[in-house]
Amino acid sequence: MNRVWIRNAVASCVMGATGLALAQGGQMPGGRRGGGEMGAPMGGPLPTVEQRVGSLTKKDGFFPVYLDNKTGKIYLEISKWNKQFLYVRHIAAGAGTNGLNRGAVSQPFVVHFSRVGPKILLTAENTLWRAGNPDPAEQAAVKDAFPESVLAAFPLAAETDDTHVLVDATEFFTRDAQDFAGRLGAYRLDPARSMVMPENTKNFPLNTEIETLLTYTDEGGGAAAARAGRGGGGGGRGGDSLAAVAPDEHSITLRERQSLIELPDDDYKPRLFDQRAGSLVNTSFNDWSKPIGEPRLTRYLTRFRLEKKDPTKAVSDPIKPIVYYVDRGAPEPIRSALLEGLSWWKDAFLAAGFSNAFEAKLLPEGADPYDLRYNVIMWVEGENRAFSNGLSVIDPRTGEILKGEVTLTAGRERQDFLITDSLLSPYVKDGKPDPQQMALVLQRMRHLAAHESGHTIGQSHNHASSAEGMGASVEDYPFPNIEIKDGKLDFSHAYQPGLGEWDKVAINFAYHQYPPGTTPAQEKAGQDKIITDAAKRGLYWIIDVGATTVNPHSSQWDNGANSTAELDRLMKVREIALKNFGESAIRPGAPVAELEDVLVPVYLLHRYQVEAVSQSIAGQDYRYAVRGDGQLITKTIPGDEQRAALASMLKTLDPAVLTLPERILTLFPPRPPSMPRTQESFQGYAGVVFDPMAPVRAAADTTLSALLEPTRATRLLEFHARDASLPSLNEVLETTLKATWYAPLPDGLAGQTKLTVDQTVLDYMSALAGSAQASPLAKAEAKAELAKMREFATSKSKDASLSPETQAFYAAALDQLSGRGGAGGSGAATSAPNPFGPQGPLTPTTIPAGAPIEPELTFLP
Repeated sequence: MNRVWIRNAVASCVMGATGLALAQGGQMPGGRRGGGEMGAPMGGPLPTVEQRVGSLTKKDGFFPVYLDNKTGKIYLEISKWNKQFLYVRHIAAGAGTNGLNRGAVSQPFVVHFSRVGPKILLTAENTLWRAGNPDPAEQAAVKDAFPESVLAAFPLAAETDDTHVLVDATEFFTRDAQDFAGRLGAYRLDPARSMVMPENTKNFPLNTEIETLLTYTDEGGGAAAARAGRGGGGGGRGGDSLAAVAPDEHSITLRERQSLIELPDDDYKPRLFDQRAGSLVNTSFNDWSKPIGEPRLTRYLTRFRLEKKDPTKAVSDPIKPIVYYVDRGAPEPIRSALLEGLSWWKDAFLAAGFSNAFEAKLLPEGADPYDLRYNVIMWVEGENRAFSNGLSVIDPRTGEILKGEVTLTAGRERQDFLITDSLLSPYVKDGKPDPQQMALVLQRMRHLAAHESGHTIGQSHNHASSAEGMGASVEDYPFPNIEIKDGKLDFSHAYQPGLGEWDKVAINFAYHQYPPGTTPAQEKAGQDKIITDAAKRGLYWIIDVGATTVNPHSSQWDNGANSTAELDRLMKVREIALKNFGESAIRPGAPVAELEDVLVPVYLLHRYQVEAVSQSIAGQDYRYAVRGDGQLITKTIPGDEQRAALASMLKTLDPAVLTLPERILTLFPPRPPSMPRTQESFQGYAGVVFDPMAPVRAAADTTLSALLEPTRATRLLEFHARDASLPSLNEVLETTLKATWYAPLPDGLAGQTKLTVDQTVLDYMSALAGSAQASPLAKAEAKAELAKMREFATSKSKDASLSPETQAFYAAALDQLSGRGGAGGSGAATSAPNPFGPQGPLTPTTIPAGAPIEPELTFLP
């Protein structure tokens, strides 16, 4: 996969459908020869470049750019023919939904300009299919077998001679290059409201940056679809429709940045990717010169060009160090924390044999972060906390990193502080926070700087770093390690300072330089030894792949070598925090309504650890092993561990655990008009009054969506068939129902909590019975349990000893189980049509965002 920018989304292929198509009719719309802006009268000679640009504003750099402030046109001066360079497209300002997120980058292209008669062609070369053999005939055979893409055909605006021309690039840069219209749905580009942004169009010695403002209008139905939450592709927890994120959903204005970037020389030596090493693979191609019997697919890992001054020494200074710069706009003490966390990487490079190889500095005054010569951590303020991005400009021919660019969106540090408020309720005496709160925030920001910059030097996530013996990797998603000391919560060791041992292994694999004269076979043996030696120390790389993850050691936001024991411990932390929760969780003078949102992080403190525990149920430990390396291939989680995990998860559904005490509920007044509930809030069905069942449903959703996930149900069946000592799907379902549906009904509000949990169980059981992701046998088992639930609901709906409300609940459940009341049959759920699917706009059962940070979009090899 050839990419220039590493981002946590999988890029389209080089011939993909991202909209870089052949210009209409072979030339750009509006790119006509003749009078007016294009220069010479019809049939007359063209002016020279010098004559044409006399009245234009020049921005000199890699490709000289000229702006006509009167007409809004942009011109490119071209004198580099058939010379490769990079063309990249970025979303400079997104839609906040439909997958159109700020910072997203589309597939890079290796391109060149050529002249064919009166037209100037911009052609994207096909780097997916190559011949590594230098034989010209063999290379030509491969080149001619696969298509290139002519991205544009520019007519001349001026020419001094055949090697020095000017083209009008306005239509090229203001077209719908990213297919925004198709991704928004029922929208079209409005050229009258789309233009080049002169102030954001910049030029540097190694790169030219063009930013354009593009406006899209709906075409009868777009707004209606937006109000209905069309798209759902934003991946957020509600509020994702265009009507929810735009001032006017009839007019959606986005900004796009397009980059022209100089490629480096040919002296860089690519390094082969290894699936065990945790490197980001960004350059993949089919090499037709490979011998028969060897795979054509070749993968290069991504890394900077780092070379020793003295390659004969075990440790040497580099010829050129890797230098990163922190945005001067980051406020203190955040700025210093970012610099400190960034500098952690020097230890990994020292372990790999490079002294003084990684430097962290403050961005010089006047330097521009978009200048290719600067690797940067940019600090960007926004309305809400948002994604972090670790991006790299990469040569897609070789995998060489040309520039690292990290974007950190402000607000994450405030969310971390909010979490500490909810856990400590610190404003008891003088209204001042506990000093350990800011200490935790700065610990987290150091870790975040190391994490995101790690992506830009070629490192992928390692979600197994909390496994026994691993030590924490900065490329994991860390959850704060909250300790209990003398009955109180302590944040002293919330985050590990410095890199983990795996981080050093990964850098050594990517950057280790072998002595002169090392053969390819010797280098491969050395690379293998780095991985196998690490494995012997218990160090390895695994990523979390979402809801269907089966490795119990590969989880996001979890802690502890034993996830089940850590969940039990974390529930005690939650108990202490809720016991102390009160008005002291907000500052004196703050609106009391804020307490609702401060409650969210502590009430759902266990949500990610629950997901980690679920991976032990029908779980399978494994490694990304290769034949002969001696690593574990697969190992099914033993039955006693699976049953312990199940018991721990079901404790989180206990009404005694989920029911908020009256003293807390009386603290939540109706919210004032200036403070509406947001995606960070519990929603509920009680209108302006806080609904105590809203957090119950959110917590139950968290547990049951993981426990009753369809592929897990299938694995329970199949693993049990292979080994009768493992829990069966029947055992898991019946144990779950005994802990919920068939358990005694408590009095008071706890009784409503139980019924809320029971309704959630019914919704997920029904969804499992009708899921296309579950095997037919798994669905059959779920339907059998639903039949038993129907019998139970029938008896309870007629039980005169129960309250009328309870009888009504079972009568409604019976309707759902019997396919009445719009339930759509035994396999459908009324209140949760697809509990396992992406959530759209905010609903009464939306789970608040609540994460310590928003996950950034990491490219998965």
